[in-house]
Amino acid sequence: MTPARLARRGTYHVGNVRGQLLAAARDILAESGRAALSLRAIAERAGVAPGTVYYHYVDKAALLAGLAVDGFRQLALAMREAYEADPTGGGLRTTGGAYLAFLRERRELYELMYEARDSGRADVADAEAEAIAVSRGAIMADFQGLYPEDIAHDMAEAIWAWGRGIAAVGLARGADGAERGDEAVQAAVRGLTALIARA
Repeated sequence: MTPARLARRGTYHVGNVRGQLLAAARDILAESGRAALSLRAIAERAGVAPGTVYYHYVDKAALLAGLAVDGFRQLALAMREAYEADPTGGGLRTTGGAYLAFLRERRELYELMYEARDSGRADVADAEAEAIAVSRGAIMADFQGLYPEDIAHDMAEAIWAWGRGIAAVGLARGADGAERGDEAVQAAVRGLTALIARA
């Protein structure tokens, strides 16, 4: 066994194998992209035997869904922390900024999250709903006293949907270069902000 493999096994904890597998998958995704996400590579990175993966995930799709769930929870946390750090800055600005920062820094993970979400997995949909709830609550606070609660709720839902559309445009344009993708996102955000200001 190689020294590197021995070092990884030194950090192995039986009770946290799922967490270690997800952390390994996140690292591989960030460093090498989706093509490198094989169960064998994830097991090797986590320092466990390849067969161990199947005790926790029935197949690769289940592991990637776990990664997507974890991604949505990270997104929810990032938005919550941004809003709580600057509540007077406005829910749309703070949570929207955190959303776009997440997209910019973790494009591969973001794409994987929505691929898993759109595949119809209930666990991923529930995790997305947690993130939506954070965004909705912060944005509805912006509209408090300006609109009836049901209208504010619908506006917050629409803004989330628009945000996903803006992200899709940014990812598509970003295929020709990250700078072009960022420019597309910024232009779309300016347009959305102007529309909301006139609402």
